[in-house]
Amino acid sequence: MAEALKPLNTLVYALTAALWDLAGEGSKAIARQVGRELYERLIKEHADLSSLERALESTCKAYVDKLKVCEDASFTLKGDLIEVKISRPIIAEALKMLTEKGIPPVFCPYANLLVAMLEDVTGSSYDIKSIERVSEHETLIVLEKVA
Repeated sequence: MAEALKPLNTLVYALTAALWDLAGEGSKAIARQVGRELYERLIKEHADLSSLERALESTCKAYVDKLKVCEDASFTLKGDLIEVKISRPIIAEALKMLTEKGIPPVFCPYANLLVAMLEDVTGSSYDIKSIERVSEHETLIVLEKVA
């Protein structure tokens, strides 16, 4: 991991681990609200929210070009599931440390921001079905429409 990103990864790891230790499954509600705040402050005014596809496309583009939090981001629609692949996320090391400790990455800002955006655009509820590191440089987020 680049030395410049070590403090950020440590912060994300520490916040997630502490939330999980204190609140367990309840920490998901806190992380969900964090995602809402990130969406409102960083994405909403810059995203094309005219359709689900355009919203996903512009959010992925913002991750790469505006926020510079990953090298690439893409999505695939699969019925009620949305798969988002994040290439070289800047918090990859935090995800690795959480996985090694058996802590679910409930504080994943990429996933929680996407949930807020999807709910805003579609009016439906979404949950994070899974977040997994599929290779050394790629993370796959699977979101599921629940209502």
